[in-house]
Amino acid sequence: MSASPRILIIRLSSLGDILHVIPAFSALRAKFPDSKIHWLAAKKSEFLVRSIRGVDAIHVLDTDSLTRTPFSRSAWSGAWNVIRQLRAQHFDIAIDFQGLLKTAFVSLLSGTKTRIGFAKEIVRERPSHWFYHRTLGKPSKQVHIVEQNRMLAALAGAVPVAAPIDLSVSEDDSRFIDTLLSSAQVENFVVLNPGGGWRTKCWSPDRYGMLARRIRRELGVPVIVTTGPGEEPLYRKIAETCGEPVPLHFPVTFLQLVPLYKRASLFIGGDTGPFHLACALGTPVVGVFGPTSPVRNGPWRNDDEVLRHLMPCSDCYGRTCPTQNECMNIDVSEVFSAAARRMALPEDSGIVQA
Repeated sequence: MSASPRILIIRLSSLGDILHVIPAFSALRAKFPDSKIHWLAAKKSEFLVRSIRGVDAIHVLDTDSLTRTPFSRSAWSGAWNVIRQLRAQHFDIAIDFQGLLKTAFVSLLSGTKTRIGFAKEIVRERPSHWFYHRTLGKPSKQVHIVEQNRMLAALAGAVPVAAPIDLSVSEDDSRFIDTLLSSAQVENFVVLNPGGGWRTKCWSPDRYGMLARRIRRELGVPVIVTTGPGEEPLYRKIAETCGEPVPLHFPVTFLQLVPLYKRASLFIGGDTGPFHLACALGTPVVGVFGPTSPVRNGPWRNDDEVLRHLMPCSDCYGRTCPTQNECMNIDVSEVFSAAARRMALPEDSGIVQA
């Protein structure tokens, strides 16, 4: 293989999962500094991949159009145009960090010489492992997904490196956050992020409201609540439960969270994109976990805290619950104690350790 192979990273979505691939990308870039490294992303995730410094080119697949209109000529025409773009690059290596049938099939259609992915024991969808030349088997013990992605990149020759996550954010976004914080006259603050892609991963807004009240009254630290599109009712319930003074509400974009979280003293939230963004940036975090494993999906560093209630059905990764989602019945006092402990520790460098 060439000392500077042309590499294709395949990770379409979601935002948290893309963040989990960045340390593996950094390892590839460190091993092959002169290589052209391209990334295949879904249209809805393109903005995040474009913020990753060092990616040479991005190919965008509109998976939503294919899902909504599977018989649309224009949707399939767009997909085949992407395939032609990939084939024209003559990649030496394709690494499928997603492990779906569609991503494995795209790696095959790309014409790449060597295709790398997960073995059948850990691949997301079987039989996608049939499409790979080299596969990563199930580790002897459960590891964080960041480490698993590094292990997959190691099959291409990458060596883990300790490197900060460096996301490119526009000056306009940075100034906007500066203005919000300046107007609110806050510097030392705690961020609460109550939302989540799955209902089963969300702690109740009532509890977030009680937590905000305790943080403000007992720790003397202001609270900012961040929400995504459609999550404004969560803030209203938090404010109602918290009482005066109500926490600040920043309904900002995902990339605007970057300068905000960099300045936060602590982030508290569940297993969702903003949580993993805070972890990636080195913001101290407290994670509130339910159906997903904090070993695999939890904080990136040992100093951070995670709360969970072990159940016979723990780590089910269920988007719905047949009972009452009891794993998320975590008391406010537990989360408050974890927050106080984490804030008492000195901040570290935010380096993602190899």
